Amino acid sequence: MVPFLLDTVITPGGEAATETATKATQSSGLFGTWMADHPVMLIVIYCVVLLLIMYFLSIRPTQKKEKKLAELRDAVAIGDSIVTNSGFYGKVVDMTYDCAIVEFGLNRGVRIPVAKTEIFGIAEPNMSNEAPPVEEEPKKKGLFRRG
Repeated sequence: MVPFLLDTVITPGGEAATETATKATQSSGLFGTWMADHPVMLIVIYCVVLLLIMYFLSIRPTQKKEKKLAELRDAVAIGDSIVTNSGFYGKVVDMTYDCAIVEFGLNRGVRIPVAKTEIFGIAEPNMSNEAPPVEEEPKKKGLFRRG
């Protein structure tokens, strides 16, 4: 490696002491001079770390949620009260491989085929004017134990 101009130290005697400056730069930093010699690897490592962060913060939770929703859709049986993605409540009358026949309305005279992918959950409509009771969840501690 050719010594860089700034690595040269001039002593009062007039000698150039590049060896001591080179030893000092080799021991500095987390990886020594490896990162200075391989800047492309630093960029590759940076990209891999960003992809891992994105996977664990974005993609993995979405996959978990989709898996849970698919299990719920497979658990729907005839006679269950369901809610669709559009917010309609109904009762399942018949099931096929990818479709459910659902009765909508109070008189139960309206039967509409609904794709299983449009079923949001199993829920009973609240026909009263009263709000449902709210369960209090335990308060979570903050990051620094505040609140």
